[in-house]
Amino acid sequence: MIESLAEARAGAADGPEVWAPAVAARLGLPAAAALGPASYYADLAAPHRDRHVRVCTATACSAAQAGRHLADVEHELGVTPVTISAPDGVSVQAVRCLGYCYTGPAALNGETPCTGPALVDQLAGRQLPRTPEIPAADNTGDPALLGGVVSGEPAWQVWPRPVTARTPDEVHREVAASGLRGRGGFSGGREVGGGQPRTRHRGGCQRRRGP
Repeated sequence: MIESLAEARAGAADGPEVWAPAVAARLGLPAAAALGPASYYADLAAPHRDRHVRVCTATACSAAQAGRHLADVEHELGVTPVTISAPDGVSVQAVRCLGYCYTGPAALNGETPCTGPALVDQLAGRQLPRTPEIPAADNTGDPALLGGVVSGEPAWQVWPRPVTARTPDEVHREVAASGLRGRGGFSGGREVGGGQPRTRHRGGCQRRRGP
């Protein structure tokens, strides 16, 4: 259902009441089954044009430029959030966190990330989109949480394996033993376990090795 709604939403300027019932009909469901999630989730309810730009307005991105980046994007694109620039086919949506807290401010130009102090120039095409690597360091030789990040795997691909391969109780025990904490944003301290520095990760969750 969600995937079908997202496909119908892409490029549609009308509200969910126009296109969501057709999605439900194709799935053999009543219109309410599609109208509910389509009007509840902001990314589905917001108008999308051919070019849809999501701008992060959460804490880390707002702090990066004292909250000026959203107004700068609006000025550059000539459109404000939840409105549409008809001549250019551009829509802008203010969202809460895109996962680029370590290199804010950030935006998604369609599906292309643009980040950092030159965000507006990237959206305007004056600079290439920039998505730097997650800054992570490890001095244990065996980072549990950051293993994928420091070994070259795509960012955040470590979690699907334990989540799908282990039971919920096993995952809970591992998280409890690890001392995992944090929910994104800037974080520059060291995690210490057994009196020794373990893992340092700036701009994301931190983890120390469990016993």
